[in-house]
Amino acid sequence: MKNNLSLTLIFLFTFPILADAADRADCFPFERLPAEARPQAEALLLKALDSEALYTIVGGIKPMSSGFSAFTVAVRQPRDEKARSERSETLAKMEETRQALALWRCGGDELFADLHHFARAFDGRRSSDAVVFNRRSLREMLDGRHDFFDRWAITPSAHPLQVLYAVENAESTARFAGYGYLFGYPDHAVRFFVEAANEEELTGRFVERDFYSIATVTSDTNRFVFAVPKGHKETEADRSLKERAELILAEYRKRRGEYIGEDKAGVVEMLRDWFCGNDGICSIPRY
Repeated sequence: MKNNLSLTLIFLFTFPILADAADRADCFPFERLPAEARPQAEALLLKALDSEALYTIVGGIKPMSSGFSAFTVAVRQPRDEKARSERSETLAKMEETRQALALWRCGGDELFADLHHFARAFDGRRSSDAVVFNRRSLREMLDGRHDFFDRWAITPSAHPLQVLYAVENAESTARFAGYGYLFGYPDHAVRFFVEAANEEELTGRFVERDFYSIATVTSDTNRFVFAVPKGHKETEADRSLKERAELILAEYRKRRGEYIGEDKAGVVEMLRDWFCGNDGICSIPRY
């Protein structure tokens, strides 16, 4: 018994890196989906990579990204047969999307993707967004921001959705700050947004602002974007964030041109060749 325990401890402490590595076949294993579901799953993944979610999936600059797929459903079961049918169809599409998002992994459990619903319903309808997390970046952010997240008893190993719903259901400007940290905005941008929201609540006056954008494939502006004071001068934090993002975007543009298009290998093989070494072991790159 003692020898077996010793061997177990040796294994656990000698090979911790395997927890963040995966075989090539388990890197975005879309082969596990029904054949008819694969084109839609690949299209969703490509859409996310073309958006600011690239900076979560690759490199982890943003601990979380969302909005690359969205749904709304009636809160109450409609009385009208057509409306009931549409509600059922939307929920079925959401289930298909969840099944595809569950396969967004490559390198242990470093990525996590799902749908999340917003707490507040509007006009009798509730919205849901697709969301993806880089768990390593999330843990690092939670560790560095523990003074903020302690209010919800959140610790670095908390499940991503536990963190997200704590922020989503906050009743104060803590919600704005929490989302800012999850989306990877610099400290000064988070502070400004919270202070502007507080001032508007107190005075009723909208605080004028500019916006700082970091380019994505789909747009040079208004995707990875955060509010800054009017006349804001680029800071070192802004510049560092943009330079890291530009490295990722340049590499992605090159690989996208090689893999995406008619008779080309496609998005899954693109990521496998990007994330996996010649030994077939895969992990999420850092930039």
